Amino acid sequence: MEKENTTTIKGEILLGIIFALELYALPVQFYLLLKGSEFTFFSAAVRFFSFFTILTNSIVFICSAMLLFGGKSRINFFFRKCTTLTAITVYILIVGMVFNLLLRHIIELKGHHLIVSEIFHTVVPVLFFFFWLFFVSPERISFKVIFFWLVYPILYIIYTLFHGITTNFYPYPFIDATKLGFKTALVNGLFVLIAFVVLSVILISISKIRTKML
Repeated sequence: MEKENTTTIKGEILLGIIFALELYALPVQFYLLLKGSEFTFFSAAVRFFSFFTILTNSIVFICSAMLLFGGKSRINFFFRKCTTLTAITVYILIVGMVFNLLLRHIIELKGHHLIVSEIFHTVVPVLFFFFWLFFVSPERISFKVIFFWLVYPILYIIYTLFHGITTNFYPYPFIDATKLGFKTALVNGLFVLIAFVVLSVILISISKIRTKML
């Protein structure tokens, strides 16, 4: 019992760190976007949430807040489910992998921009993965749920492509239909979806193995 309580406390501490990091990084990133630009508050908000990084880190922020402060509400029960936490882990790991593998070498950031970028793309993905791996009770998750998990990234890609057509703004160069062409951008989006599937299979398999070990 004492070991279980200690584990719970450690998990809450880790969640608290993630929550604090997001509580700092998300508002600062929005301020940096709004500062010195011609955006109205509304247009800045649209641009802000047009980034998969921001959307996913916002989900992590909401999830950590609910787990820490949500009590026994129904929505908190949803966020405590292993299936939900595994899906969020997949999403935030994709954020980190795409940035560090495809974007880091072409983006130069300094000051607060660099700090929040590292929080979004490296620190939070690693910490949330550790939380999932060490403090989330594993379950036997069916591989079929991957189809439901893909709804979020698929909707995001559709939104990004059609939003880009009307505004000529694409948040990531590998999906920039203006420079690459719509077909190439769509193919690149499909490759990202394949990465989602592969990572989902890996994490679900880990969860299944951990379940057998209990």
